[in-house]
Amino acid sequence: MLKSHQIHWNNKTLNYDLGRYDFTKWALKVVQEIHPSVNCFETIHKKFTPDEILKIQYYVQSAFLRKDWMELIDSFAKEYAEPIIDNLPYLIQRQATMRVVIPNQAKENRKLIFHQGIFVGNGRGCRTFWNPLTEARDTNTMWILDLEDSRRITRQTILEKWSMKKFEEESLKHAWPVNLSPGQSHLFFQEHIHGNVNNNEGYTRASIDVRILLKGEEYGRRSPGGFFRIPGDYYTSQPIDLSDKKFISFVSWASEYGKNLSYPMQRSTISRYCDMYKIKLSYEDGEFDNNDWHMMLEWYLQTCDADGIVLPSIHSLPDEYHRRNELLNLALQQKIELHFADEFLVMRNDHDMEKINTYLTFAVRKKDPYVWEE
Repeated sequence: MLKSHQIHWNNKTLNYDLGRYDFTKWALKVVQEIHPSVNCFETIHKKFTPDEILKIQYYVQSAFLRKDWMELIDSFAKEYAEPIIDNLPYLIQRQATMRVVIPNQAKENRKLIFHQGIFVGNGRGCRTFWNPLTEARDTNTMWILDLEDSRRITRQTILEKWSMKKFEEESLKHAWPVNLSPGQSHLFFQEHIHGNVNNNEGYTRASIDVRILLKGEEYGRRSPGGFFRIPGDYYTSQPIDLSDKKFISFVSWASEYGKNLSYPMQRSTISRYCDMYKIKLSYEDGEFDNNDWHMMLEWYLQTCDADGIVLPSIHSLPDEYHRRNELLNLALQQKIELHFADEFLVMRNDHDMEKINTYLTFAVRKKDPYVWEE
């Protein structure tokens, strides 16, 4: 049985005000920063090779961290999401996904295979707005299954260990094309199987995926604070130069989040953040294994004379609420900034501390059995 806040996302079409939310115009303006001659997406395959198109996609996706985009999509969510989620608080995807489907994309190994959101880490508390930037028709649009078929096929796939070939074939038997125009969104949630067939329409289709996460629901591997942000949290868009301050970095395997993340993965996240904000590190260290109370982090907060400490994530902090707050309060007392690389978040005051705790308590990773566990 569907929950009340799932009904509006059960393969529904939303018509929105294209004049106020012209996502195509916004995306084209970004593309024109690097390729001024591009004036539409439909013929982009005639001007660029597949690898060049992929670089364009990545450039636009990076632009989703800009404040003007965040403000635009926050306004869109407030107007069109809030009325259909039972007034539940929500987070919004920090960096939307752009997809470009060129003609005969299968030949270039660009066809999006059928899948459902849980397969790629999306929790069941996520809701998706799928927004075409061009006409999306027949073979170049997204194909999707009804919820009942999606759940049945998902259960059989897991329990019977199907091949990808069989999964695609069975999905295609029940899939249908989502034919939409700019100014329309397709709304679905993560249990719906969806994917692409080969584009035989002769023109390129472009689209943007945006997700929200509902309070108290499941986030899967899409962590609050990192993948999702609070509406109005635009910290990543601020061009801040921190090269005049003294920093150390600190990795951790002592939380549930960090215990399975390798040192190179944690360092890579920190390095990206430091490069963005011109942070110069004077030293790097990390928490001892199995010390879930984080005695090393406490020691650094008590003794180091750095201006700040860069951690991979807010989820690198102690999992236990009271111990976590002890360390956060200690950082405030010592006037040491804590920077969290995955979330692009910095703690300098009580308001920042409250934001961290909002993210860490907003949702749960999993709370109910999956359909193949029932």
